[in-house]
Amino acid sequence: MRGFVLALILALTPLPNLPLIPSGSEIRVVSPDLLSVFVVWEVDSRQMILRGQAPVQVGRDVRVMFRIDGGFRPPYSGTTTASGDVLLAVDGDRVSLNELLTRTYRLELPRGRVLPQVR
Repeated sequence: MRGFVLALILALTPLPNLPLIPSGSEIRVVSPDLLSVFVVWEVDSRQMILRGQAPVQVGRDVRVMFRIDGGFRPPYSGTTTASGDVLLAVDGDRVSLNELLTRTYRLELPRGRVLPQVR
């Protein structure tokens, strides 16, 4: 039960080094070596606009990068899921990227998931 409560609190807390995601920001899900880009989102007000996508395998290790004010923040490590989500490793726990973007940062994800296509 304690783990569930901690995970819920983490899901409602902004990511370290990322207090907000302003309009004009970009969110990318990329391979661990940063060479393959699986999805690119642009933030326009609270809307997330899909700018590019490629299918990604379920259970794949990925990095999530945020470009804010023209510069990239350090990437966050995660793993893709069958539900089109990325579980980020934050402070030793797994946190849903979908939940962070919609509940914490109040962004609107089309179809409620960050990965439009998963295999």
